[in-house]
Amino acid sequence: MLQRVLYGIVALCLMAVLPPAGAWAADSPSDDLVQMIVKLIGDPDKEFRAAGLDKLRTSAKGAAATQQFTSMLTKIDSQGQVALLNALADRGDASARSAILELISSSKDDSVRAAAIAAVGSLGGAADLPLLVKSLSASSNVEQAAAKQSLIKIAGETVCPVLASESKSASPAVRATLIDVLASRRASGEGPTFVAAAIDDNAQVRSAAMNAFGQIGRPEQLSAMLAGVLKAAKGGERDSAERNVASVCARIDNQDQRATKLIEALNTVPVADRDELLSLVGRVGGKKLIDFVADIAFGNDAARRKLGIDALSKWPDASVADKLLEIVNKASDPAERNQAFQGYVKIGATRDNRNDKQRLDRMKDAMKAAKTPEEQTLVINRTRTSYDVEAVRFVLPYLEQPAFAQTACETIVEIAHHREVRDPNKAEFDKILDKVIEVTKDPVVVDRAQRYKRGETWERPRK
Repeated sequence: MLQRVLYGIVALCLMAVLPPAGAWAADSPSDDLVQMIVKLIGDPDKEFRAAGLDKLRTSAKGAAATQQFTSMLTKIDSQGQVALLNALADRGDASARSAILELISSSKDDSVRAAAIAAVGSLGGAADLPLLVKSLSASSNVEQAAAKQSLIKIAGETVCPVLASESKSASPAVRATLIDVLASRRASGEGPTFVAAAIDDNAQVRSAAMNAFGQIGRPEQLSAMLAGVLKAAKGGERDSAERNVASVCARIDNQDQRATKLIEALNTVPVADRDELLSLVGRVGGKKLIDFVADIAFGNDAARRKLGIDALSKWPDASVADKLLEIVNKASDPAERNQAFQGYVKIGATRDNRNDKQRLDRMKDAMKAAKTPEEQTLVINRTRTSYDVEAVRFVLPYLEQPAFAQTACETIVEIAHHREVRDPNKAEFDKILDKVIEVTKDPVVVDRAQRYKRGETWERPRK
């Protein structure tokens, strides 16, 4: 044991004083250095092994040395194999590739195969694409993940066209992954692949294509994206598809040009399908589209009015708030009024480029229009987005009303969370927080109130 420890100390000392990378000719590194690295790699002690792997990454350049290092792959335990594979990938010498490929086919350990597959991404090329694509269907999730990352990383001008071609005949799960890979590689030249996938019969493939458009899509592809929105199942998939279209539109800096491009794309959609895209119009927003949607929301067709109100409720800013409030005050249909009220409170509370007083004014207007306890509770809840002492004063009276007290407590501590609001009004906040502690039945709210009184912070639990 003592002999081994002494060996390790000597080895580490030698590593510290050995010449730096590049001190020897690339084709003829010191045999002493290579052998020292080999011995350390084979050492079961993690620290000695790590020292050897560190030198392997940067020293003893050349294929001959790499071959000696790769020969250790079959002589060490699986944990050591993973560490060595990672180091070989960092070393960047493609002469290690054949030994790594052999390990993929021979190893029975998932983590070793995954590390080898990951190394192929650094050391391989186009010839390895079939292996990596096949690994996307491996039984091991870690191998699948490694294959995906390798496909994103692997170099070669033909990689993206090959992957696009492979995606045409792959299983839906693999096809979706290949589309994700192409998006990560910023393969904007493979647009036809995304276009076809956006209207595929498989939801996983469609979603991947729309996400790819959201990342790298261009305004001239909006028409194809609208076809994808219409193909998407209503609910989560449709919502995600709409958000991706909005992301592409957002890359058009000029708001009017953004609206013009979207209208041009809408004109390519059959008239009978355009109403289904009103929700999308709301997500894109812009002054040029407000009157277009508002005319539908105030129109004579009840079904279209619902779609119009929904679109206004999804607007990215509060520029449509007055339209929604007008519907709230004029609607004769209770369902339409409720839909508009919900939208008005959501839009009015949005933290956009308005100031906190303007947000609070919207909540005050909403409270005046509220007709039920549920609507009042919603307003009290959303007032928390106005970081202003006036918002606390607005909510304060509701602490005295049992139906609203708990929501009011939560809103007050949420505003008090912001030191820039709390500190300049400390004496007033302390009294209000004492009242919150007295009223609330939630121990978390009590804890927050007490912390804020002491000038402490509170960390929101991670989801």
